[in-house]
Amino acid sequence: MRKYVGITFIVFSLLLALGCLTNFEEDMVASIVVLFVISLPLYIIGHLLRTSKMEMKRNGKRWLAIYVFGFIILPLIFYTYEKYYDSKRTTISDGNFIFYEPSSGDLGELSIGFLMVLLLLIPIRLFSPELKRKRLMSVIIIGTIFIYGGFQYIMWSDYRGVHKELGLVTQNWNGKKSVQSFDEIEKIYVQPSLHIGKLSDPSDETQFMWKIIFIDQNGKNIIYQFRSLSEDVLDSALQIKDIAYNRQIPYEVIMMSNKEREWFDFELMLLELEKEPFYHFFEVQDS
Repeated sequence: MRKYVGITFIVFSLLLALGCLTNFEEDMVASIVVLFVISLPLYIIGHLLRTSKMEMKRNGKRWLAIYVFGFIILPLIFYTYEKYYDSKRTTISDGNFIFYEPSSGDLGELSIGFLMVLLLLIPIRLFSPELKRKRLMSVIIIGTIFIYGGFQYIMWSDYRGVHKELGLVTQNWNGKKSVQSFDEIEKIYVQPSLHIGKLSDPSDETQFMWKIIFIDQNGKNIIYQFRSLSEDVLDSALQIKDIAYNRQIPYEVIMMSNKEREWFDFELMLLELEKEPFYHFFEVQDS
Protein backbone atom coordinates (compact mmCIF):
# COMPACT_ATOMS: atom_id res chain seq x y z
CA MET A 1 0.00 0.00 0.00
CA ARG A 2 2.85 2.36 0.95
CA LYS A 3 4.48 1.75 -2.45
CA TYR A 4 1.33 2.73 -4.37
CA VAL A 5 0.86 5.85 -2.25
CA GLY A 6 4.44 6.83 -3.06
CA ILE A 7 3.90 6.30 -6.80
CA THR A 8 0.72 8.40 -6.58
CA PHE A 9 2.68 11.20 -4.91
CA ILE A 10 5.34 11.05 -7.65
CA VAL A 11 2.79 11.09 -10.47
CA PHE A 12 0.89 13.96 -8.85
CA SER A 13 4.11 15.94 -8.31
CA LEU A 14 5.10 15.50 -11.97
CA LEU A 15 1.66 16.61 -13.15
CA LEU A 16 1.97 19.68 -10.94
CA ALA A 17 5.42 20.37 -12.42
CA LEU A 18 4.04 20.10 -15.96
CA GLY A 19 1.24 22.49 -15.03
CA CYS A 20 3.79 24.95 -13.66
CA LEU A 21 5.79 24.82 -16.88
CA THR A 22 2.65 25.31 -18.96
CA ASN A 23 1.60 28.41 -17.00
CA PHE A 24 5.10 29.73 -16.34
CA GLU A 25 4.82 32.85 -18.50
CA GLU A 26 1.31 33.70 -17.29
CA ASP A 27 2.20 33.56 -13.58
CA MET A 28 5.92 33.09 -13.07
CA VAL A 29 5.98 33.61 -9.28
CA ALA A 30 3.15 31.17 -8.56
CA SER A 31 4.70 28.56 -10.86
CA ILE A 32 8.07 28.77 -9.10
CA VAL A 33 6.43 28.55 -5.66
CA VAL A 34 4.35 25.49 -6.59
CA LEU A 35 7.35 23.86 -8.29
CA PHE A 36 9.72 24.16 -5.30
CA VAL A 37 7.33 24.24 -2.34
CA ILE A 38 4.79 21.60 -3.38
CA SER A 39 5.87 19.56 -6.42
CA LEU A 40 9.51 18.90 -5.49
CA PRO A 41 8.78 17.89 -1.84
CA LEU A 42 5.97 15.59 -3.01
CA TYR A 43 8.36 14.03 -5.51
CA ILE A 44 10.96 13.34 -2.78
CA ILE A 45 8.37 12.07 -0.29
CA GLY A 46 6.92 9.81 -2.99
CA HIS A 47 10.28 8.14 -3.60
CA LEU A 48 10.79 7.74 0.15
CA LEU A 49 7.37 6.10 0.55
CA ARG A 50 7.76 3.70 -2.37
CA THR A 51 11.28 2.58 -1.35
CA SER A 52 13.13 2.92 1.96
CA LYS A 53 15.50 5.29 3.77
CA MET A 54 18.44 3.10 2.79
CA GLU A 55 17.57 3.17 -0.92
CA MET A 56 16.78 6.87 -0.69
CA LYS A 57 20.28 7.53 0.61
CA ARG A 58 21.76 5.40 -2.17
CA ASN A 59 19.72 6.76 -5.11
CA GLY A 60 18.26 10.02 -3.83
CA LYS A 61 20.78 12.23 -5.61
CA ARG A 62 20.08 10.54 -8.95
CA TRP A 63 16.29 10.85 -8.54
CA LEU A 64 16.69 14.51 -7.58
CA ALA A 65 18.95 15.05 -10.59
CA ILE A 66 16.28 13.60 -12.89
CA TYR A 67 13.70 16.04 -11.51
CA VAL A 68 16.03 19.03 -11.63
CA PHE A 69 17.12 18.30 -15.19
CA GLY A 70 13.66 17.42 -16.54
CA PHE A 71 11.63 20.18 -14.88
CA ILE A 72 14.10 22.97 -14.13
CA ILE A 73 17.26 22.92 -16.26
CA LEU A 74 15.80 21.66 -19.55
CA PRO A 75 12.75 23.99 -19.56
CA LEU A 76 14.98 26.89 -18.47
CA ILE A 77 17.34 26.31 -21.43
CA PHE A 78 14.48 26.33 -23.95
CA TYR A 79 12.69 29.21 -22.19
CA THR A 80 15.75 31.49 -22.29
CA TYR A 81 16.37 30.53 -25.92
CA GLU A 82 12.82 31.41 -26.98
CA LYS A 83 12.70 34.52 -24.77
CA TYR A 84 15.91 35.81 -26.34
CA TYR A 85 14.51 35.58 -29.86
CA ASP A 86 11.12 36.98 -28.84
CA SER A 87 12.84 39.98 -27.22
CA LYS A 88 15.09 40.42 -30.22
CA ARG A 89 12.18 40.40 -32.62
CA THR A 90 10.16 42.84 -30.47
CA THR A 91 13.12 45.22 -30.18
CA ILE A 92 14.18 45.15 -33.83
CA SER A 93 10.85 44.85 -35.61
CA ASP A 94 8.87 48.07 -36.00
CA GLY A 95 5.70 46.24 -36.97
CA ASN A 96 6.39 46.71 -40.67
CA PHE A 97 8.36 43.54 -41.35
CA ILE A 98 6.43 41.16 -43.58
CA PHE A 99 9.05 38.46 -43.05
CA TYR A 100 11.63 38.47 -40.28
CA GLU A 101 14.45 36.01 -39.50
CA PRO A 102 16.63 36.35 -36.37
CA SER A 103 19.87 35.68 -38.26
CA SER A 104 21.18 36.95 -41.58
CA GLY A 105 23.05 33.77 -42.47
CA ASP A 106 24.32 30.37 -41.36
CA LEU A 107 26.36 31.82 -38.48
CA GLY A 108 23.18 32.23 -36.46
CA GLU A 109 22.66 28.47 -36.52
CA LEU A 110 25.59 28.09 -34.10
CA SER A 111 23.21 28.94 -31.25
CA ILE A 112 21.48 25.61 -31.84
CA GLY A 113 24.90 23.96 -31.70
CA PHE A 114 25.59 25.45 -28.27
CA LEU A 115 22.22 24.22 -27.01
CA MET A 116 22.90 20.71 -28.29
CA VAL A 117 26.29 20.67 -26.53
CA LEU A 118 24.64 21.73 -23.27
CA LEU A 119 21.89 19.14 -23.65
CA LEU A 120 24.60 16.53 -24.10
CA LEU A 121 27.01 17.61 -21.34
CA ILE A 122 24.53 18.33 -18.53
CA PRO A 123 22.91 14.83 -18.48
CA ILE A 124 26.39 13.25 -18.59
CA ARG A 125 27.39 15.32 -15.56
CA LEU A 126 24.18 14.60 -13.65
CA PHE A 127 23.54 10.95 -14.49
CA SER A 128 27.03 9.42 -14.57
CA PRO A 129 28.02 8.59 -10.97
CA GLU A 130 31.12 6.75 -12.21
CA LEU A 131 32.29 9.82 -14.16
CA LYS A 132 35.81 10.91 -13.29
CA ARG A 133 36.83 14.57 -13.15
CA LYS A 134 33.33 15.83 -12.43
CA ARG A 135 34.75 19.22 -11.53
CA LEU A 136 36.33 19.51 -14.97
CA MET A 137 32.99 18.61 -16.59
CA SER A 138 31.26 21.29 -14.49
CA VAL A 139 33.85 23.86 -15.60
CA ILE A 140 33.28 22.88 -19.26
CA ILE A 141 29.51 23.28 -18.85
CA ILE A 142 29.86 26.69 -17.18
CA GLY A 143 32.36 27.75 -19.86
CA THR A 144 29.94 26.66 -22.60
CA ILE A 145 27.14 28.69 -20.99
CA PHE A 146 29.33 31.81 -20.89
CA ILE A 147 30.47 31.32 -24.50
CA TYR A 148 26.86 30.79 -25.58
CA GLY A 149 25.77 33.93 -23.72
CA GLY A 150 28.58 35.94 -25.31
CA PHE A 151 27.69 34.61 -28.75
CA GLN A 152 24.04 35.60 -28.32
CA TYR A 153 25.11 39.06 -27.15
CA ILE A 154 27.28 39.52 -30.25
CA MET A 155 24.53 38.20 -32.55
CA TRP A 156 21.85 40.55 -31.19
CA SER A 157 22.26 42.89 -34.17
CA ASP A 158 22.20 40.07 -36.72
CA TYR A 159 18.92 39.65 -38.64
CA ARG A 160 17.22 39.95 -41.99
CA GLY A 161 13.71 40.58 -43.22
CA VAL A 162 11.34 41.98 -45.82
CA HIS A 163 10.10 45.42 -44.78
CA LYS A 164 6.88 46.87 -46.16
CA GLU A 165 8.46 50.25 -46.89
CA LEU A 166 12.24 49.76 -47.03
CA GLY A 167 12.37 46.49 -48.97
CA LEU A 168 14.85 43.69 -48.24
CA VAL A 169 16.84 44.47 -45.10
CA THR A 170 19.92 42.60 -43.91
CA GLN A 171 22.08 43.48 -40.93
CA ASN A 172 25.18 41.49 -39.94
CA TRP A 173 26.37 40.83 -36.40
CA ASN A 174 28.92 43.65 -36.73
CA GLY A 175 26.15 46.18 -37.40
CA LYS A 176 26.74 46.46 -41.15
CA LYS A 177 23.32 47.02 -42.70
CA SER A 178 22.22 46.72 -46.31
CA VAL A 179 18.83 47.66 -47.76
CA GLN A 180 17.51 46.75 -51.20
CA SER A 181 14.41 48.67 -52.17
CA PHE A 182 11.68 46.91 -54.12
CA ASP A 183 12.71 49.06 -57.08
CA GLU A 184 15.95 47.03 -57.19
CA ILE A 185 14.10 43.72 -57.46
CA GLU A 186 13.85 42.34 -60.99
CA LYS A 187 11.56 39.39 -60.31
CA ILE A 188 9.77 37.50 -57.53
CA TYR A 189 8.69 33.90 -57.82
CA VAL A 190 7.24 31.20 -55.62
CA GLN A 191 8.79 27.75 -55.81
CA PRO A 192 7.04 24.72 -54.22
CA SER A 193 9.24 21.80 -53.23
CA LEU A 194 9.23 18.66 -51.13
CA HIS A 195 11.53 17.66 -48.30
CA ILE A 196 11.91 13.87 -48.30
CA GLY A 197 12.44 12.49 -44.81
CA LYS A 198 15.32 10.11 -44.19
CA LEU A 199 14.36 6.57 -43.25
CA SER A 200 17.35 6.43 -40.91
CA ASP A 201 16.01 9.39 -38.90
CA PRO A 202 12.48 8.90 -37.49
CA SER A 203 12.25 12.60 -36.57
CA ASP A 204 12.95 13.67 -40.16
CA GLU A 205 9.51 13.74 -41.78
CA THR A 206 8.56 14.28 -45.39
CA GLN A 207 7.09 17.79 -45.66
CA PHE A 208 5.76 20.16 -48.25
CA MET A 209 8.11 23.14 -48.51
CA TRP A 210 8.10 26.33 -50.51
CA LYS A 211 10.22 29.38 -51.16
CA ILE A 212 9.73 33.00 -52.06
CA ILE A 213 12.71 34.02 -54.17
CA PHE A 214 13.64 37.63 -54.90
CA ILE A 215 16.02 38.25 -57.83
CA ASP A 216 17.84 41.57 -57.69
CA GLN A 217 19.37 43.61 -60.49
CA ASN A 218 22.67 41.72 -60.18
CA GLY A 219 20.96 38.36 -60.63
CA LYS A 220 21.41 37.41 -56.97
CA ASN A 221 18.73 35.23 -55.37
CA ILE A 222 17.46 36.19 -51.92
CA ILE A 223 15.51 33.22 -50.62
CA TYR A 224 12.95 32.90 -47.84
CA GLN A 225 12.05 29.26 -47.24
CA PHE A 226 9.08 27.85 -45.34
CA ARG A 227 8.29 24.39 -44.06
CA SER A 228 4.70 23.23 -44.16
CA LEU A 229 1.74 25.59 -44.48
CA SER A 230 0.17 28.17 -42.20
CA GLU A 231 -2.35 30.97 -42.47
CA ASP A 232 0.04 33.53 -40.94
CA VAL A 233 2.78 32.88 -43.49
CA LEU A 234 0.21 32.84 -46.29
CA ASP A 235 -1.02 36.28 -45.21
CA SER A 236 2.56 37.57 -45.35
CA ALA A 237 3.15 35.98 -48.73
CA LEU A 238 0.00 37.64 -50.09
CA GLN A 239 1.43 41.00 -49.00
CA ILE A 240 4.52 40.25 -51.11
CA LYS A 241 2.25 39.41 -54.03
CA ASP A 242 0.42 42.73 -53.62
CA ILE A 243 3.71 44.63 -53.52
CA ALA A 244 4.83 42.91 -56.73
CA TYR A 245 1.54 43.85 -58.41
CA ASN A 246 1.57 47.48 -57.21
CA ARG A 247 5.22 48.04 -58.14
CA GLN A 248 4.94 46.10 -61.40
CA ILE A 249 7.58 43.54 -60.42
CA PRO A 250 7.32 40.35 -62.49
CA TYR A 251 5.78 37.64 -60.29
CA GLU A 252 5.51 33.93 -61.02
CA VAL A 253 4.39 30.76 -59.25
CA ILE A 254 6.20 27.61 -60.36
CA MET A 255 3.81 24.74 -61.09
CA MET A 256 3.82 21.89 -58.57
CA SER A 257 4.84 18.39 -59.52
CA ASN A 258 2.34 15.58 -58.91
CA LYS A 259 4.21 14.49 -55.79
CA GLU A 260 4.34 18.02 -54.42
CA ARG A 261 0.63 18.46 -55.08
CA GLU A 262 -0.10 15.21 -53.25
CA TRP A 263 1.69 16.38 -50.10
CA PHE A 264 0.29 19.89 -50.47
CA ASP A 265 -3.28 18.53 -50.33
CA PHE A 266 -2.36 16.09 -47.57
CA GLU A 267 -0.99 18.85 -45.32
CA LEU A 268 -3.98 21.09 -45.96
CA MET A 269 -6.21 18.25 -44.80
CA LEU A 270 -3.93 17.32 -41.87
CA LEU A 271 -3.70 20.91 -40.61
CA GLU A 272 -7.43 21.50 -41.27
CA LEU A 273 -6.72 24.60 -43.34
CA GLU A 274 -9.19 26.16 -45.73
CA LYS A 275 -8.17 25.09 -49.21
CA GLU A 276 -9.36 27.98 -51.34
CA PRO A 277 -6.85 30.70 -50.19
CA PHE A 278 -3.92 28.31 -50.59
CA TYR A 279 -5.15 27.07 -53.97
CA HIS A 280 -5.48 30.66 -55.13
CA PHE A 281 -2.00 31.65 -53.95
CA PHE A 282 -0.24 28.59 -55.39
CA GLU A 283 -2.38 28.80 -58.53
CA VAL A 284 -3.62 25.21 -58.47
CA GLN A 285 -7.03 23.91 -59.47
CA ASP A 286 -9.35 22.05 -57.14
CA SER A 287 -9.40 18.46 -58.34
